[in-house]
Amino acid sequence: MSSTNDLELRIREKLQAAELKRRTHADHMRQRMEELDSRTARFNEVAAPLLESVIRPRVKALADQFENARLVDTERGHCPCTFQHTDRFPASVQLDVFVTADGHLESLLVCYRLEILPVFFQFNGHDQRTFPLDQVDEQQVATWVDTKLTEFVDTYLRLENADAYQRENMIRDPVCGMAINKNWAAASAEHAGRTYYFCIEECRRRFEQEPERYAGRD
Repeated sequence: MSSTNDLELRIREKLQAAELKRRTHADHMRQRMEELDSRTARFNEVAAPLLESVIRPRVKALADQFENARLVDTERGHCPCTFQHTDRFPASVQLDVFVTADGHLESLLVCYRLEILPVFFQFNGHDQRTFPLDQVDEQQVATWVDTKLTEFVDTYLRLENADAYQRENMIRDPVCGMAINKNWAAASAEHAGRTYYFCIEECRRRFEQEPERYAGRD
């Protein structure tokens, strides 16, 4: 019967090789975690002041121009703004400008996201700009955000003129019978607890001279 010494040696060599592989893998994973922790810290160092000094003031400046707009406190990295449904803007809208990182934490992404409900026309609902994490230029971020927010204003103002959104606001001038949007009426008048809208001031004057003649004709 042959000796088992050679077998035992071969087994030990395989076990030693496996142990070396395990340790190498563990060292590699530890190194990767240290790198990710370092990049996460770097991302936070860049992202937080970028949001507070560049992005949030611009979104607030936008919100201040609309009575139905409200900045929302939410998770870190985001700056959402909601626009409530009104007669003038008959849709629920949420705009969010936020910063995030790519999967490897090598780049910072400045993102723009827009939701409009209900949806009756096409619009750009998402866009982003990528910066190497160690080369984020605040002025370029500011310029990009300014461009996206002015584009948003153009999109939002389309709600005023899109027929699908304005159907409920369309009425008839009770004097001349012209179809008008009450939000754009040149004049209005109260009669018997009801508001009437007119395409021009002359129609309002004629209505107020003979309200019973014209009431109920719109």
